Amino acid sequence: MPAKELGEYFDPEIGRPTKELFSIAGLLLIKEFKNLTNSEASDAYMFDVAIQYALNLQPEQQSLCERTVERYLKIFRESEMPNQIMQQVTCKLVELLELDVSKQRLDSTHVKSDMAIFGRTRLMAIAIKNFLTQLKRHDVTAFEQLPQELRDRYEPSKGLLFGGWKKEEDWNKTRQQVAEEMHLLVHQFAKNTSHNGRSTYQILCQVFNEQCEIKSTKVTVRESTGGKIITNPSDVDATLDGHKGSGYQAQLSETCSEENET
Repeated sequence: MPAKELGEYFDPEIGRPTKELFSIAGLLLIKEFKNLTNSEASDAYMFDVAIQYALNLQPEQQSLCERTVERYLKIFRESEMPNQIMQQVTCKLVELLELDVSKQRLDSTHVKSDMAIFGRTRLMAIAIKNFLTQLKRHDVTAFEQLPQELRDRYEPSKGLLFGGWKKEEDWNKTRQQVAEEMHLLVHQFAKNTSHNGRSTYQILCQVFNEQCEIKSTKVTVRESTGGKIITNPSDVDATLDGHKGSGYQAQLSETCSEENET
């Protein structure tokens, strides 16, 4: 357990006492191994006798809030500790299992995103709504200068956008309208230094460029976007795989020596 490395992030004299660092480091490893949420991890630390036994804790004396778990996770993520732990555990497993690692193969896998996957029209609309929400929060004057119809269209919650749409209406016409309104916002705030640096504006531009194009001064929706596109503004790093959906491509290395039992 990297308790010593973890302790370097705290002052030895100033501030509140830390949690016992060996048990916290162990809890974070168990959390990942068991795929626990932050809330479940904090509850396990306080109430799960099996976890307390593994971490050498006195059952009746423990308290740990979800926010504390988040703080220690942040320290882990921003340090080299996860890489060191992974290296140490891997080497120990190789030793215990007596594995021959001289022969390996790479295999790709698709890790799915936990975020919702939106259709193209709703994706563009949510990008617009996110930008308008930030604009209204930080510059209400600029927000109120936008057309009233545009502001009203994106006022409903994300789940209720286009809730009044009827089956007999042309969805392509709605998509074209959203594309044109997205272009209006991208163009209008392109040189506004108060807003063009915000992540919501940059995502707005990226979604527009991925989903739309300008042909003879007219905004058109692309027939095909390819796979390297945003599928949810809340998960901008996930891309689209045509067969497996939205997520991440990962390359895994596995031993494949015929002498290995595992």
